Amino acid sequence: MNELSKRILVAIVGIPAILILIFLGGWYFFLLICIISLVAQWEFYEMQKKKNFQPQRINGIIAGILILLGFQTGEWQMIGIGLVFILMSILAFEMFRHHENASTNIGVTLVGVLYLPMFLGTLIHTKLYADHIISGVQYAGFKYIMMILVTIWICDTFAYTFGNLLGRHKLYMKVSPNKTIEGGIAGLIGSILTVVIVKIFNILPLDWFSTILIGTAIGVFGQMGDLVESWFKRDAGVKDSSALLPGHGGMLDRFDSLLFLSPIILILTILLV
Repeated sequence: MNELSKRILVAIVGIPAILILIFLGGWYFFLLICIISLVAQWEFYEMQKKKNFQPQRINGIIAGILILLGFQTGEWQMIGIGLVFILMSILAFEMFRHHENASTNIGVTLVGVLYLPMFLGTLIHTKLYADHIISGVQYAGFKYIMMILVTIWICDTFAYTFGNLLGRHKLYMKVSPNKTIEGGIAGLIGSILTVVIVKIFNILPLDWFSTILIGTAIGVFGQMGDLVESWFKRDAGVKDSSALLPGHGGMLDRFDSLLFLSPIILILTILLV
């Protein structure tokens, strides 16, 4: 099976499964975010091992699960107590591991927790909030999450297509030599246009200020998330975060645009919607 066939097969299986879990919402959506964030977190830790760091993967994953449960249940008091004990165990465990770079090992463990479950977990609260606050719209949370995902896809498509056609000036040569300023601007325009279409067809009750601001945020922070992941991969000397998804790389490769974007979208949703 060639590379293109693998990509198509993964898309045929994966996209409907993702759509179903988003539509069902509740604990099903929680399960989806858990799978994405925890697998991506594991990939992040594996990348750090290539630099001879030794992140505490199990403790990091447990901390990630607790954070995701906090976003789903809102029981932050009990979750917070659990996180305190996990953080204490990370410090204590590192002391007895007798590995070099102890401070760095602790650091990359905590970065993995914050960068993935913490950032991506905000998407759980965004969907719950949209379902609760947007009145008069059936399946509001589903539509809101789909707007974000489709806009990211359009942003990536515009950036790639117009970057190849018109790109002359490198965006950040040191991190991602193929990305161009022209492609980045095209991605931003594509993002804004996508949310404008959502507004025009009244898919969600957004005012024009919210429409432009959300479209701009997705275009800017989605591409920033992509750049940050490229930076981590280049730093670790790898092309993909893993080979988990044939033809697509790893979980982190597929959902990197959501990471920086998700907390910003939650803030904008609370303030504007």
